[in-house]
Amino acid sequence: MTRQRKYQPGRFLAAVAGLFIAVAACSSASAQYPEHDITFIVPYSPGGGSDQQARRLQPGLEKALGVGIRIVYKQGGGGAIGFSELYRSKPDGYTISNVVVPNIIVTAKGQDVGYKPEEFAYIGMTAQAVGALMVPKGSQFKSLEEFVAYAKANPGKLTVAGVGGTGETNTAKLTKLLGIEISYVPVSGGVGKMIPMLAGSHVDAGVTSSSHAVRHSATVNTLVIAGASPSESLPGIPNEAGWAYTTTWGIMAPPGTPDDIVAKLNDALNKATVPVKDLVIKNGLTPMSQTPAEAKQFIADAIAQN
Repeated sequence: MTRQRKYQPGRFLAAVAGLFIAVAACSSASAQYPEHDITFIVPYSPGGGSDQQARRLQPGLEKALGVGIRIVYKQGGGGAIGFSELYRSKPDGYTISNVVVPNIIVTAKGQDVGYKPEEFAYIGMTAQAVGALMVPKGSQFKSLEEFVAYAKANPGKLTVAGVGGTGETNTAKLTKLLGIEISYVPVSGGVGKMIPMLAGSHVDAGVTSSSHAVRHSATVNTLVIAGASPSESLPGIPNEAGWAYTTTWGIMAPPGTPDDIVAKLNDALNKATVPVKDLVIKNGLTPMSQTPAEAKQFIADAIAQN
């Protein structure tokens, strides 16, 4: 025998009321966001481009959001360890991270690294720089021509450092254009670990963004930069138009972060970039300002290109 369930209006209304209260509580929580400190994951070692970005933006973000920004380092795997930790974090706006393009795409390409680049909640890109080939200050190579001549006479002998798979890809692009063979030295942890290798002449050269070449000009000499135009912050340095190497830094949150929280973080981020604009330019970077929609499209375009 099938038992018929008796309609109970009181129970139905209670369930609806409970749902309404839950939704209202969620909306209220978002409206009051943020209520306590926010953790900012830097997926590379201290001293690198991501760390510099976080430190530049920290005061402005704290002022705009009214809470502290706690910077933590989760380095390794070319940024993959930090990106993966953010991916697994609660999407409540209290954990954010740098994003470095194309690093986040290259590290995930064809591999199971614990995250999917397209699924993060992108807050905005803030700065961009072209690539650079650098040598230690005391290097025997005073020009790109000398570097190339030696490499052609000694195939595979020169050691060139770069950060993980992204560095390897961009170094390969340059060496192919120059028609030379080198020995690539992968560095895990970021440029903060690569600069000491150059300073101590443990490698013959390094490939990274031009912003590091500017920042560490007392330690390294730059032989060439990527792109179609010379750099005002690196006067006299030749550029290689065929070398397509651009690094972009931004901020992202875990997948599923509510749109209103992303909007608040974006507003704070754009406010934080204003007072450091001149510093960004001085350090060889091009400032950027985006909406979340523009940031999402930027990533989609980068994924298509890589």
